Amino acid sequence: MNIADADAQDPHNPRQARGPGIPLIALVGLPLVLLLFLVFLGIGWVVQTERTNQSRIYSERTAEILAGDIAGQLGQLISPTSDYVEALRAEIKSASCRTADCVFAIVQKHAAAPDTIPPEAAYVAFGAESGQFFGIFKINAHDDKLLGRAQTDANDPTQLDLISPTNTVTVKPYILHDRGWYQGGSIRQEPIWSAPFKYVAPGNATEMLGAWAMSRIVRVDDPDGKLLGVITADVDLRPIGAFLQQMTGKAFANLSIHTRSGEFIVFRDGQLQVISDDSSAAKIEDGLISKEVPLPMSDLKGWSLTLTLGPELSKPALWGPSTPLLLMVGLLASLAVAAYTASYVANPVKRLSRAVVEVSNLKLDTPVNVETNVTEIAALAGAVERMRAALLRNQNRLEFLAYHDPATGLLNRAGLSNEYSGMIARSGQIELVLIKIPNYTHIGGVFGGTALANIIARNVARIRNEYPDSIVGNVSEHETAFLACTASGLDHLQLDNLLKSLREPYEQAGIRCAVEIVASVSIKQSEQSDFDLLLRRANGALHYAEKTQSEGAIWYNPALLHDLEEELEATGNVALAIMGGEFSVEFQPIAELKTRLIDSVQVFGVWNHPQLGAIRQKEFFSIFEKNGSIRDVGLYIIGEAFKFLRTFKTLHPQAPMVVCINLSQVQLFDPLFVERVTELQREWDVDGADVMFVIVRNASSLEDAQIVRTLDKLQTLRFRLAVDYFGLDNASLAAMTAVKSECLIAGPSLHRNIDRPGRERTLLRAICRLAADLGMYTAAVGVNNAADIEPLIECGCTYGMGPLFGRAVSAEAFLDNFVKKAVELRQHMGHGSRS
Repeated sequence: MNIADADAQDPHNPRQARGPGIPLIALVGLPLVLLLFLVFLGIGWVVQTERTNQSRIYSERTAEILAGDIAGQLGQLISPTSDYVEALRAEIKSASCRTADCVFAIVQKHAAAPDTIPPEAAYVAFGAESGQFFGIFKINAHDDKLLGRAQTDANDPTQLDLISPTNTVTVKPYILHDRGWYQGGSIRQEPIWSAPFKYVAPGNATEMLGAWAMSRIVRVDDPDGKLLGVITADVDLRPIGAFLQQMTGKAFANLSIHTRSGEFIVFRDGQLQVISDDSSAAKIEDGLISKEVPLPMSDLKGWSLTLTLGPELSKPALWGPSTPLLLMVGLLASLAVAAYTASYVANPVKRLSRAVVEVSNLKLDTPVNVETNVTEIAALAGAVERMRAALLRNQNRLEFLAYHDPATGLLNRAGLSNEYSGMIARSGQIELVLIKIPNYTHIGGVFGGTALANIIARNVARIRNEYPDSIVGNVSEHETAFLACTASGLDHLQLDNLLKSLREPYEQAGIRCAVEIVASVSIKQSEQSDFDLLLRRANGALHYAEKTQSEGAIWYNPALLHDLEEELEATGNVALAIMGGEFSVEFQPIAELKTRLIDSVQVFGVWNHPQLGAIRQKEFFSIFEKNGSIRDVGLYIIGEAFKFLRTFKTLHPQAPMVVCINLSQVQLFDPLFVERVTELQREWDVDGADVMFVIVRNASSLEDAQIVRTLDKLQTLRFRLAVDYFGLDNASLAAMTAVKSECLIAGPSLHRNIDRPGRERTLLRAICRLAADLGMYTAAVGVNNAADIEPLIECGCTYGMGPLFGRAVSAEAFLDNFVKKAVELRQHMGHGSRS
């Protein structure tokens, strides 16, 4: 018998008296299991919260866009009658009518030519100031013609005869001046819509009795400006009821139209109803998501459409019923095998944590795959995977938004490209027309942001009216494009007339503002001509149109390209040029002025163009901003910079190094920019603190909400920010407050003649002091004179870049000569050879 067995059998053993000992599996496993359970619960809570928030956001955006689309369709049901009444009044005015008989004759002429009356109009009438009344109406609701007549007796205006082909009904007394529609129309100069009402008068179609309708009412004056009478045209609301019935169902819990007078037009209990209160309109009731959108017609100002999503689209994301059970099963299993599984926990948890971070960042394309024998971790991974799949389904449900401009609802660049792909198979000539408003900033400054949207909407309506079969969209906030497929190409005169109409001044609140319009056209010349090529050619021709201030559209012609700028604007696919190895990256050293230590580099792109030779970044940057190619080139430069940084850290792990990369506002407007940068960061394992993004060009746009969100995300990832060239009109003090910049960049103009005392040195010293007070350091660029170093240090500059410290070279050359260059630079500056 061994000692352990003897101790176990000895009743006087004091350890026996204290009771059984704690098993090792419990001592090790219980704290581990408790910790894991709390971690899993926290991860589940974070993912669930993010999933619920995103589900709510996607559903609200769906409701808003669908409501806007439905509102536009409803407007199309009412607009024809409104346009007809306005045309009738114009015809009466053109005829210079002074008597009721003159107007009656015009209405009778319309009755004889029913094609002039829209099918939506069920009743058209004119009431004269003299008390006389004449109207035409449909005998049956589905008639194409208005065969019925309603007119007062020539000698007794209080007697109204309703005449149809089969019978005549007399109404007496009939007092025209007591009619609400006449009273309302006679006191207003502008056309109005009446409140909804029911047909109750004899003479209407049998099936229309009790049906709801609205009247379009407009006053008519004689040539002397005196009241001649009032025109009214009734619109049968039953098509709207059918439309509401069709749209209301599982997807929509409620769909109603709110009139200016306070009524709600809804479809309930199988019929159209007009009620004075709709408790479910314009609010969220019982968790359902609701959106209210104004109707787009100017003559229905004050009318709106309210859409409430059904439970399937409104319900928040909930825990699955199996999730708590899985967590409990995992806890029990961990208790049983904690000691054995302790060594298998760390790596799966790390992989699961990365997966949860990707899901919380809405990177949903990669399935959650965590291989482990630990039941609890596998169960939680399955729960996270189900959450990821649910979020992905919700995201795919809104995928169509990628092809539309959320502000205007028009096709965006991607949507136009998609439509173009479908047009290629058509027979005929496909042409892309690009229309730009050069003075859009002036318009916004005069009227505010909504004015440009109103002008764009007006232009789109006129384009569609002139070219009904065209496909219209926006490629930017001030550029409209449309695709047309014709047998022999667009007619130049017709297009010029359209552009002339688009130049009509915009007026608001009595203030008129000119609208500048330039346009270009590019033609599909071969099967290989994709949409991007057409757009680049149109941009090239548009650039020429702006330079020449052409009032007519400029058709793309290679002969227009006379200089580098136009050549680059109309160049081939930049993405293919990158893949073909035409682009490369160079690195220029940045030195700390006091120590002469090279601890930063500025990254520049170079295009080795097969015809034009090497083109530096400063030459193509602004051009690629205009045609959108800066997105592809910018990501290529960022990837090469991250690759360089990873290689440098491997070769010199103890040496500090920060790469500075220029960013365009076009890149910051890209909603996927941060995600793509994050992918590159993860691919090259780069610390965000070793990367500084320098925002260049128009810094006034840095206060844009989209750009602010992008910059906040970059700083959350620990990337550093700076704004290029302080003191220029495109990098004002506003940029220093809009961006949490840690570096103020002083351009060559700020340290010119700094080697001798003077106003330049005083100004630079004040700027450096301002930067220090804001928690920023100052870097001088374009330094080419060793005598400037000490004055720059004395003024407060921390870093310097320019030919004095070295020119831009390839990554290989920089890495090969890094140590040698640093030593030479310090010796040249007179500070020894210590690197």
